[in-house]
Amino acid sequence: MVSCSIRTLWLLPLLLVACEDRVGQCNELIGRLNPHTEAMIEGVEGLRRIESQPGTIDALLVVIDRADKDLSVIQLEDQRLAGFALRYRRQLEDAREAAEALRSAVAAKDATGLNSAAKQADAFLDAQAGTVEQLNAYCSGDDG
Repeated sequence: MVSCSIRTLWLLPLLLVACEDRVGQCNELIGRLNPHTEAMIEGVEGLRRIESQPGTIDALLVVIDRADKDLSVIQLEDQRLAGFALRYRRQLEDAREAAEALRSAVAAKDATGLNSAAKQADAFLDAQAGTVEQLNAYCSGDDG
């Protein structure tokens, strides 16, 4: 019995350390994503004015590059959190491709290409929202 109690006492601190570590990593990742998430939404929504304000593409690309740079330096030991960060970075690549496609479509005055690229940009926002929602659920312990 005594050895079980000792094992239990060792297990509890290990679990607390793991929880604290997960919380710390969650806070770090969420802290890096939050400013970029809102900026990405604004940047994509700004693309609605692309024909009259072509500079909105450049503004969006700056936001994408900043977000990618911030995420590229984060070191996450928690594999699920690392997966969320990687998924978000891949979504940023998709957003970059959509922005470049928009630039090409505007330059070519290609309405079909413009619509297609705009749909890609909207799909990015949906994917981004899904990733952030899943991340929040995981970090709050509501992920089942």
